[in-house]
Amino acid sequence: MAESEEERRLRLEMEAIKKEEERRMKEEIMRTKLKEWQAEEEAFSRLNRNKIQNQWRKLMRIAKVESLKKNLEIMSQDHEREVDVKDAIIQMLDRDLDEAQEQYQTALRSHLQNVDSFVELYTVKVRQLEQEFEEELGVVENDFDSEREYVLTKHNQDKKELQDLMSMVDQQHVDEEAEAKQEFESFCEEIKNKNLEDLNVLKLTLESQIDELERHFESAHQNYLASTEQRTQQFKTLTMRDRQAAQQIETQFKRIQRLQESLANWKLKIAANVRECEERNKLLRIEKEHVSKHFQAMKTRMNRMRQAHSNRLQEVSIRSRQCVRNLGDQKKLAENILKLSELNRKLETEREKIIPFFPLGEEILNEPPPEEVEAEASALSSYARTRDGKSIEEWNYLDIFFKRFNHVLLDKCAIEKEKNRLSLENEDLRTILKQYLDGISVNSEVLDLENPLLVVNNRSGVAAPPPVTERRVVPAVEGNFVVNETARMRA
Repeated sequence: MAESEEERRLRLEMEAIKKEEERRMKEEIMRTKLKEWQAEEEAFSRLNRNKIQNQWRKLMRIAKVESLKKNLEIMSQDHEREVDVKDAIIQMLDRDLDEAQEQYQTALRSHLQNVDSFVELYTVKVRQLEQEFEEELGVVENDFDSEREYVLTKHNQDKKELQDLMSMVDQQHVDEEAEAKQEFESFCEEIKNKNLEDLNVLKLTLESQIDELERHFESAHQNYLASTEQRTQQFKTLTMRDRQAAQQIETQFKRIQRLQESLANWKLKIAANVRECEERNKLLRIEKEHVSKHFQAMKTRMNRMRQAHSNRLQEVSIRSRQCVRNLGDQKKLAENILKLSELNRKLETEREKIIPFFPLGEEILNEPPPEEVEAEASALSSYARTRDGKSIEEWNYLDIFFKRFNHVLLDKCAIEKEKNRLSLENEDLRTILKQYLDGISVNSEVLDLENPLLVVNNRSGVAAPPPVTERRVVPAVEGNFVVNETARMRA
């Protein structure tokens, strides 16, 4: 029975899945074995590493013990050398202490003299400043008095002018008021008289006309219209005059009211001026107090400033003297250094004259060829460069100088020790020569002392010479070399 395409595809997929699972199982088994092998290998490596470290630790201990022994010898030698150096430094410091004591006494006497001169100068300066202050104070007081007199005079003048102005305004107002009243009264009387006259005239005229009309009623009746029209015109004229007189009266009343208002305004202005003058006087008094306070503050500030300048002058004088003294000491020290350098210059070798700051240590024992010397000189041409031309730190600028100084100091210590040895040897030789001369000569001095020719109780008077011991030369090791070797061993 033939399988279909779908069944065949499913069978192939199942076979692929089985193969994939088998491959995964094999990989898992292989991974487990590899992990076991790795754990076993790590255990073996730890064991071997521990064994190697144990053996290496033994070797390192032996090497460390040898290096410590060498370092101990070097440190003992350095200690002896440092003890000799400290003794020399103590003696030098003792001498410097005596010299410093003498210099201190000299400086103290000079300081006392300078202090006396400064005190005298300060006294003169204080007197001069007090005199200047009194002069300035007199000038300020004169200016203040003159300004005060000017202000008072100006105030009195303004006050007098205002009083005159007030009196003049009051008089003017009184005059204008009297004139206005008089004018008003005269105008009223005039209008009144005029009206009375017109009224009397009109009354008489009307009475005569009434009589005439009564007598001539009929004759006047014909001319009534014309005469009435003329009289009406006259009445209108008189009415107009009466209205104008009333308007003039009203105008005069308004003028009087305006004058009264103007008078009240002037009184208010006068009162305002009085208040303003009082406020101005008060402000002037306040300003005077402020000026006085400012004067006192400026005076105090000026005194403080003068005191500060005086203190600064004194401090500058003391510092200048101290600076001069320090410069003198530095000059003496520089002269001593130059003298010592000239003396040391005569004792320098040809190499030291060519290369002033040559490196010490193993490079001194093995002299380099001339080409390396020239290269070394060119490399040392800058204080901040090494022989390779690299820059160095600021605190290492004087390393080569310290090397040279240490070398010279070691030479000095060696010379002093050699001098002491020769002195002891010379003393021994003198003792032996004296004993020999005492043995071959007979005199009172020899008889009084122990005689080597006489033997008493199997004992001779010959002083046995001290046993000659081999002098052990202390090797000198440069300090930087020891530090570098110790750092290298620790690394």
